[in-house]
Amino acid sequence: MQVGGHISVEDRHYSAGPFSIWAGMCHSGMKVTFSRPSDAFVLYLPHSSAMEIDVGRKRLLSTPGTAMVGNMAQFEKLTIHENRGHIGIAFEKSAMVRQLSQLLDAPVLGDIDLCATLETDSAVGSRLAALGSLLWDCFDGEDRVSTTATTHLFQAAMVMILESVPHNYSARLQKPMSPAMPRNLKRAIEYMVANIAEPMSVAEIAREAGTSVRALQTAFQQFKDTTPLNFLRQMRLEGVRKTLSDSANALSIAQVARAWGFTHMGRFSAIYHDAFGQTPSETAKLHSRRGAGVASSRSTDSSR
Repeated sequence: MQVGGHISVEDRHYSAGPFSIWAGMCHSGMKVTFSRPSDAFVLYLPHSSAMEIDVGRKRLLSTPGTAMVGNMAQFEKLTIHENRGHIGIAFEKSAMVRQLSQLLDAPVLGDIDLCATLETDSAVGSRLAALGSLLWDCFDGEDRVSTTATTHLFQAAMVMILESVPHNYSARLQKPMSPAMPRNLKRAIEYMVANIAEPMSVAEIAREAGTSVRALQTAFQQFKDTTPLNFLRQMRLEGVRKTLSDSANALSIAQVARAWGFTHMGRFSAIYHDAFGQTPSETAKLHSRRGAGVASSRSTDSSR
């Protein structure tokens, strides 16, 4: 992150595990360029002046009455005007992904594309603003509130954001979810996601989920139409494909495969081809060519 010019800032900041909250006032104004992505989501609740954030070709403007929420990994430039004041709330990416996974009852393997503004006099905006003020009072008031209570409030803010602010998983969230989804199945999937690269057996997964092997197999067959290990393998394959599809990926195919829990390269290549109709090297080459094409296009544009 690069900050330009002389700045004058007042700031009070508090952290609680994967969450943080602050109240800031930037008297001088400043511009910030993000050279490295930040693994956090942020909610800005302004009370004075303006702030702009460039996200790709889109520029978001936050002024009093307009809150802003976004995935900081997508931020390119932030411009803070003189005498800008706001409450900011940050949620680590791991916490937001875990919350979305719980809402979906499924693993979240891709990025959450979430950058938007919302009016604080709208139903959602007013609730978020009230929740932000309540959280700030919990930390900055005379009587501090317990960590358990504030954690629940941060989680409530994440749920409100994920359910109310449009993003690339919104359509899936709107689909009716089965109320009969057993808790042990949710715990099994959470354990798989958290230990995706580690070898694991059905017995181990069942033990961590607090159920029997037979009950776990029945739950996966009923709700996911597959076996526990097939479900795990599909998650790993989709993870490999996403990584290989990233033109910025610098890892070898073997390194990517191992990072997602595959240790036998010959067997991995065969099941990858069966799943996607192409070899891992074909996936990598296809997207490296696309990335080179985009880079060439940008280079040509900049020379004009």
